[in-house]
Amino acid sequence: MPCAVVLASLVVAGCSVAEGSGLPPTAQPTPTIVASPTQASLKPATDCARSTVSLTTASETDGVQLTLSTDPSGTSLLVKNTGSLSVVVIPDANFSSHLVAAPYANPQDQASRAALIAVNNSGAKLPGIPKYVPLTQVINVPPQWSVCALTDDVKHTATVRYLQDKPSSAEYFVTKALADQLIVRSGSSSEETRPALIRCAKTTLAVLKKFPKLSDIQVYVEILSRSTCRAGYKALVGDTRATEQLEAAVIGRLGGAPRLLANSQLFTLTARP
Repeated sequence: MPCAVVLASLVVAGCSVAEGSGLPPTAQPTPTIVASPTQASLKPATDCARSTVSLTTASETDGVQLTLSTDPSGTSLLVKNTGSLSVVVIPDANFSSHLVAAPYANPQDQASRAALIAVNNSGAKLPGIPKYVPLTQVINVPPQWSVCALTDDVKHTATVRYLQDKPSSAEYFVTKALADQLIVRSGSSSEETRPALIRCAKTTLAVLKKFPKLSDIQVYVEILSRSTCRAGYKALVGDTRATEQLEAAVIGRLGGAPRLLANSQLFTLTARP
């Protein structure tokens, strides 16, 4: 049987199409070329919701561990505090990056939110932060909280600076322990507890300044016993017995809090791998 008939009937049995046989050559598929994204094709990120590219964890000082991630353009930097102490984050020295909130990466419970609001309203002075940095760009990031850094130009990599701050850690530990008791156990709303928590945050700063050599637990006992703090939470729980029970629960919680450490120097974080 002629080979052409075999080809026509799609039965191949040892026949081949020789060059010059008169049959058209078999068409070869055109290879698909997938172009990798270039810097020119990328756009600056508008938030850190898509910052899923993991970077090296930062842990330059004791008690601090920051989990970092960015997006393909490198114009975002999500900084999540997975350590045990609070940090304060500011933009880079050239202000090529700016800081925005990252609610999708933050705690959602009322006690954590109420505690951070109190810390942010305590009027704390941060000696390690340059005076030229606007207050709106000085962000307190306690454990499990996050902040997002963005640039407006793909030529700039998202970059921030941070330091570990002792007063901020102490304030958050005190207000969070109190908020857990007042909101979670006593049923008070975050709005009702806010004035009391702010008063205790301010008292924390005053005690740390006045008694710099006290141990951590002595600091916490001093804070809770001071009238400026005690009057606020006592008004919420009512009688003396309930107040004493709350204080005992809070002191028990603070007794297991991470050890407070002296302020660190400023460190730099960047979205560059």
